[in-house]
Amino acid sequence: KGLIHGFSSRKFGDMRSNKKLDNFLHVLNLQKKNLVLMEQVHGDKVKVVDEDEKRKVIPGIDGMVTNTFGIVLGVKTADCLPILFYDPIGKIIGVAHAGWRGILARIAQKVIDLMIKMGSVPSDILIGIGPYIGGCCYSADNQRAGQFLGEFGDLPSMIYSNQKGLYLDLAVPTLNQLVQSGVPKENIFNSQICTSCQNKDFFSYRKDSKKTYGEMLGIISLNI
Repeated sequence: KGLIHGFSSRKFGDMRSNKKLDNFLHVLNLQKKNLVLMEQVHGDKVKVVDEDEKRKVIPGIDGMVTNTFGIVLGVKTADCLPILFYDPIGKIIGVAHAGWRGILARIAQKVIDLMIKMGSVPSDILIGIGPYIGGCCYSADNQRAGQFLGEFGDLPSMIYSNQKGLYLDLAVPTLNQLVQSGVPKENIFNSQICTSCQNKDFFSYRKDSKKTYGEMLGIISLNI
């Protein structure tokens, strides 16, 4: 109640297309004139947005927070983690684009930090993680694995190896930083949908070809 949110799938088409994007928003009874998007530079910058940012793509950021009703916050992905944040008490929402660089830079934690500055209590915040490439399919070299071990320590299930090499589960360090920020585990919903395994239904930067590639959209909006 009081919230509209969702993630597009392949059947809605490539969200880089204005027509496809319009259709997806229409299904959710939303309008593009209220949508705010991010440049998504794989960084750790988070911004509070308001009415002035409607219809804009905010440069240099990978996270947004707002308490303005009617604004639609959007995050585009095709393997990275699309994360939605909702404080039902303080009526504050947020989104984050979390690729491996952003996760190392603790982008999800920085969204929580900004929500706290706006009045949220971490134990009130609800979080949804949409489709992303899972540890089953996200191969990593020794250098990248070492970066995650250096930043987060040897978290259980974060890194594993098989005959093909090393694999990294990006959700593990993401969940770790959210819990460290004070969000209860039971407040976090992880879709655990792998964009590579379920490529028939979701776009994947790694799995798709140039001909089949597209981007998906995660959105969240406070609605009276």
